[in-house]
Amino acid sequence: MTRRCLARFGTATAVLVLASATLVVVTQAQTDPRYALVDLQTGGDPESLLRVVEEAQRQPLAGFAGLEYLRGRLLVEVDRQQEALQSYVSAISSTPLLAPHSRFRLAESQADLGRPDVAAGLVAKLLAGGPPRSLIAPALNLLERSLSDGGDCKVLRQIEGSRLGDDGRRRLQLVRAVCSTRAGDRATADAWLLALLESNHRDDSARQAAAMVAAGQPTLERSARAHMLLGMAFHNHREFDLAIQHLSRAIARLPESKEISRAEAHDTRYALARSHFWQERFHVAGALFGSLARDTRTPSLRARAFYQQGRCLELEERWDQAIPVYQQAYRVEPSGGWSSSALLAQLRLHWRSGREREALEILRTIEGRRRASEQRRALLFLASSDLVQNRADRTGAWLTQAERLTSGDAMGEVAYWQGRHAELVDDPAQAVEHYRSVLARDPHDPFAYAARDRLALSALRPAAEQVGMQLARSNRLSDLQAAALLLGEDHEVGRISQETLRTRLDSDPAASPFLRLTQAPPGSWPLLQQAHRRPEDMLLSLGLWQEGSSAVLRHFPVSNPTLAFTGSLMLARAGETRRSLYIAEILHQRVPDRLPAQLLPTAFRRLLYPFRYGYLILREAGEQDIDPYLLSAIIREESRYDARALSGAAARGLTQFVLPTARRLATKIGRSQIEPEDLEQPETSIALGAAYLRELDDRFDGDLPRMIVAYNAGEAQADAWKRYCFSDDPAEFYTKVTFRETRGYLDKVLTSYAHYRELYARDGA
Repeated sequence: MTRRCLARFGTATAVLVLASATLVVVTQAQTDPRYALVDLQTGGDPESLLRVVEEAQRQPLAGFAGLEYLRGRLLVEVDRQQEALQSYVSAISSTPLLAPHSRFRLAESQADLGRPDVAAGLVAKLLAGGPPRSLIAPALNLLERSLSDGGDCKVLRQIEGSRLGDDGRRRLQLVRAVCSTRAGDRATADAWLLALLESNHRDDSARQAAAMVAAGQPTLERSARAHMLLGMAFHNHREFDLAIQHLSRAIARLPESKEISRAEAHDTRYALARSHFWQERFHVAGALFGSLARDTRTPSLRARAFYQQGRCLELEERWDQAIPVYQQAYRVEPSGGWSSSALLAQLRLHWRSGREREALEILRTIEGRRRASEQRRALLFLASSDLVQNRADRTGAWLTQAERLTSGDAMGEVAYWQGRHAELVDDPAQAVEHYRSVLARDPHDPFAYAARDRLALSALRPAAEQVGMQLARSNRLSDLQAAALLLGEDHEVGRISQETLRTRLDSDPAASPFLRLTQAPPGSWPLLQQAHRRPEDMLLSLGLWQEGSSAVLRHFPVSNPTLAFTGSLMLARAGETRRSLYIAEILHQRVPDRLPAQLLPTAFRRLLYPFRYGYLILREAGEQDIDPYLLSAIIREESRYDARALSGAAARGLTQFVLPTARRLATKIGRSQIEPEDLEQPETSIALGAAYLRELDDRFDGDLPRMIVAYNAGEAQADAWKRYCFSDDPAEFYTKVTFRETRGYLDKVLTSYAHYRELYARDGA
């Protein structure tokens, strides 16, 4: 999609439109025409909107400024670029508050008209004057584009980088290097680029700098330090083949090099080993980690290297060799940051290998360390292993101990396994009670779905119905909710319980505002009743929700649920999904615990679980024969529906791919080549996500938890966690995912997936 088409979609959805296209703007000066404006509809007609704005300009309203700027935006949409130029020029003087924005749009229009020299000069002047923070990144994008299209690099002389913030300064330095390269001054360009890498080799400017240095012809043989900087940048951005090439060259020169410190040398060797690790060359990586551990004297660094060597051996399924290496990682620094992981790894491998005595000895060591999380993970690993094998003689004590060490969200996992224990000891009433507590915490999370499956078994169904019927006779809100969950919506008493709960909550002063969330009429918006001193406030008052998005919480605060809901809704309709979701989640935190998610208005739940790019998601999911709601859940948790999201691990776009994975998948979506910028295009990112889920579905034979875990932590790690399991029970796999981050990711994706199916699948969305 072209930039102009995207601009049309954004602006047209962001402008406040009349309830009727034929509504005549009122003539009384004292009446604000904005009060007659209602929804932000994606199908707004820019020609009609332009006529409305021009009519309003002829009947000026005190305190209603910025119409000339808005007119320019609409003129661009209807392809009247020359007139837009005049509007922006006029807006610079008529609305000083929006002067920087008008200058930016003026430069943008000049670029669109094929005048890169003029555009570059205008945007350079804007940057030289110290623009608002929100304009720095788009202005630098426009500058790069204008110079690439033929603008004069001399305009860079007037820009002082210190006024642009650290990110802006680094991007400006990159632009200067590009200009030096164009001028044939490769030495100056390399100096700029290597200076960028010296100060930071992790951000996106560093990636571009490294790519430019590696692609060019250096004036001199690169030094060991240059290779180190390039290698670290490529490693951080997951371009491992290039990383290995440059890191190896740097390491080869370490003996004679005096420009790399001992700490840097260690980091370089560690990055080389990790690069091989991420390429799944575990044998090579393990040898490098082992060598690094032997050559290192710092306990924490030695422990880290030994632990990573142990992981390599474990992933190669060389468990008997991995265990003593994990032991070394623990002994090097028993109280250090790697000790918990090393101890737990030993316990799991001993137990899964049938060496129970050795595993239980490690459990005693863990208990003596009194680290609650570490002890809980060990106990749950052991208890779940026994329970899926129908052994209950030891699990009761382990789970009681785990319960004492658990609070918050982790209680659901413990309660689920307590329910499994109660089933094995033939106590169906107690099993139902434990499963009920799992459902009450969050009926959409993975353990809640596992609990539902258990409650549906013939052995528990009568007890569950009996408890549900008993709870339905209670007056307590929590009991009514539990009855509805236990009996389900297909049961008449379950439906009645839920309706009774809704009625009771509707008269609850704290809950009722959330049950009754509706869009506030514009006449009640404080935004339209104030004079504005900030540009983002004025942009928002003009209906330019994308440009004014940073001001939404000021004017639509979460302290007023109706206003906050309205602000989130308007942002969603304007395509600002990430910020809309952010506001909706803050608002959701204020919902009383006694109000279940199922009773919240569907419109609010859809703000919490948006289906933006729905057409693309449905199309690509259909092409790959995968579930579109799983893809939607992954997009929500990976990027929050931000098409330009960039993670600290260099993953990009809606579906958050690192470049090597994207390039490997390129042929599956009919592409010969993928560049980093391509991953910011929704069409490309969604297609890649669907193709990768198809690949994972085939590899794991539709095993949903393993597919999701592999998306986050890699396929080899998903296989390793599966090897810990004694069964195909998904709940056992959930518990045996060892990385806290990945357990959280699995929980979030599966929870979102449940919401998406509930909100959209029934409607055939």
